[in-house]
Amino acid sequence: MNFSAILLAAGKGTRYKGKKQDALFHGVPLWKYTYNTICKVINKNRIVVVGKDIAGGNSRTGSVFNGLKAIPSDTDRVIILEAARPMVTDTQLLQLLNDNHPSISFVRPLVNTVIFRNGNYINRNDLFELLTPQAFDYKLLFKAYSSGLFTDMTDDTIIMSKFFNIKPFFIETGNNLYKVTYPGDLDIIESIYKQLNERKGVES
Repeated sequence: MNFSAILLAAGKGTRYKGKKQDALFHGVPLWKYTYNTICKVINKNRIVVVGKDIAGGNSRTGSVFNGLKAIPSDTDRVIILEAARPMVTDTQLLQLLNDNHPSISFVRPLVNTVIFRNGNYINRNDLFELLTPQAFDYKLLFKAYSSGLFTDMTDDTIIMSKFFNIKPFFIETGNNLYKVTYPGDLDIIESIYKQLNERKGVES
């Protein structure tokens, strides 16, 4: 199979109050951490960094579509990643790429109580938090995007579900896919970074 990857690094970083993808972490831009990990499992000429290699769109959806149009057309399976989750591992990427489900996502159980704005509560045990990276059948996802029905979606499994009624396959994972959203989140990423490096030291 031909694997390709789209790395989203074109966000405005409104809540971060700056372009978080370019924030330096140990002297390296956040997006580079994700990019370097992708390069361990996918050839560089099949990776597109939206916001660096090509322009981003007016929304996340627009950026993903730009990426889908830019990767090689012979792609069988595409993985979509965010620069704001820099601690993804090559093992996790291989989990997604080597799976045959047409729509697959990492998830985490919710830890906080969830409530609707009207005051109604939700049982958090019935819910997952969807995380990236995610992987898809490229031709199906491209067809859904090309329909023009989707312009501002927060997640790509939603598009597969709405257009094809294909529900995502879930893989529960650890806390290393934490997303940098606010400036203080870099402290959390630092903790995860240390954990991953300590684990590598033990394994070696």
